[in-house]
Amino acid sequence: MAFFLWLPALLLAALTDPAAANAGTSICNDTGALHQLAVSVRIEGSWVTEGWQALAPGDCITPLPEGHQGRFFYFRAESPGYQFRDDSIRFCTKSGPFRAGGGDCAARGYREQAFARVRTAADGQEILLSSRSQAAAAAEHSAAAAATPYAADVVFQGCSQRQPGAAVACRFVGGGMEIRAASGETVAAPVFAMLMGLQQGALLAVEGELTSFFGSHGELDLHSAALRQPNRHDRILQQMQGKWVSAADPGDSFTIAGAVRQVSYMGSAMPPEFVSVQDSCRGADDAGDFLIARDSERGTSLCYRIHSLSPDELTLIYLPRGNRLVYRRQPEG
Repeated sequence: MAFFLWLPALLLAALTDPAAANAGTSICNDTGALHQLAVSVRIEGSWVTEGWQALAPGDCITPLPEGHQGRFFYFRAESPGYQFRDDSIRFCTKSGPFRAGGGDCAARGYREQAFARVRTAADGQEILLSSRSQAAAAAEHSAAAAATPYAADVVFQGCSQRQPGAAVACRFVGGGMEIRAASGETVAAPVFAMLMGLQQGALLAVEGELTSFFGSHGELDLHSAALRQPNRHDRILQQMQGKWVSAADPGDSFTIAGAVRQVSYMGSAMPPEFVSVQDSCRGADDAGDFLIARDSERGTSLCYRIHSLSPDELTLIYLPRGNRLVYRRQPEG
């Protein structure tokens, strides 16, 4: 049987074999707290999620088993009093030791949790746990202590100012999160003056320090913002801007503005979702373009394969069930 947990075996190998300890990708616990680690990898064409493995402060683990396939793997770390920053990609987990494949998590007695994505490197790499897991109390009691460097490609959602001369508050969406930044003593005013002149949906590269985050929202001490060139996924999202109405049910519609999707059914609006286009998705066995929509309130994510997209029609495949959803663009005005 091949269903033994591979994380403990790999940890033992790393402790007993110096060569193994230095080979491949490693996750190192540079925090001051014990964490429990779960990892999802692609083996023989299927995603397998396994956990939980204890990772003590100062220890490292090599998470990729022999036979891992693909350019990415995913992980999640948990510790009481710590917040984990994920990438909105969700896999099945449960309490205690587990090994889970894809499919409907709830039907099999599992829950869904969001994981962070890591691109594999042929020559190995070291991932510091503090880049994803931070003490929640630090954000509440000391913004300076909790601040962590942040640099990301984001979609601009707009700025607001109550009155001339007042503080400016701006919003961005990136990585399944809404990031908010407000002008203050440590931020150069020209950055916000530039942002005030942009249209919703502008593509930006921002840098600063993330002072707090919880669930799908974060606060950023913004240092710089610059326009960036769109990549293929940006262009797909730009083509999806506007209102779309279901071909099967006229009462079902959604509007995408920037990187926010607002779903409505029979006139009732659902919580906004933070959307992105990616090249991988839980429940998908092969490559493609996928629309990831993360609920802004609950943090849950939906995944759709983008089957086709034209100026007038959009076809999505809801995963993992495979439902085919056809939408028609609603003319402006």
